[in-house]
Amino acid sequence: MKVWSKRNVQRGNRKRWVGATGSLSARLAAAGQRFSVQVLSQGLQALDPDEASALGLSRLKVGYVREVLLRVDEVAVVFARSVTAHPHSQGPWRSIRGLGTRPLADVLFGQHGIARTPLQFASLQVASSLHRHVAHAWLGATGAALASRVLPARRSVFTRGAAPLLVMEVFAAPHAPWGWLTTKTRRGPPALPRTKP
Repeated sequence: MKVWSKRNVQRGNRKRWVGATGSLSARLAAAGQRFSVQVLSQGLQALDPDEASALGLSRLKVGYVREVLLRVDEVAVVFARSVTAHPHSQGPWRSIRGLGTRPLADVLFGQHGIARTPLQFASLQVASSLHRHVAHAWLGATGAALASRVLPARRSVFTRGAAPLLVMEVFAAPHAPWGWLTTKTRRGPPALPRTKP
């Protein structure tokens, strides 16, 4: 079954967020008062065959992986996973090893000589291994189960010096505190829900 597609099937503001080019971290930072990166794991991990294929390295079984949650005003909104071959993490992509809590976008959009493929999109179903992986990581990091049975996701491959890096971003929050706004004008705290008199 084909999971990834060139078609973005989301609707409304979420479609614009999922399909936007440029730095997602920068867009998130502009949507709230405080943007932060929570590192969940970093190091060697087993790869899904689909990830290896996307990297053009179909025989690759283990890669260097970094997983994070992107937060706006302390609220987790996006799960991100970046994958490259271990030798590449010591070569062209060695800078990702020392990122700490800085966003990967600092490297991807702040340096020259990096090419990017067009975005691919997916709606991760609850029965899929990717959904289960994200749900497990989300629960461990936030203490809360995912509210959505279908998760909008996107991915693309960045290439530097012939070394590919696959970046997947999953919009795991059912809605952001600021409603997945498309503008960058709102920087105040999220609106509180109305209460009945």
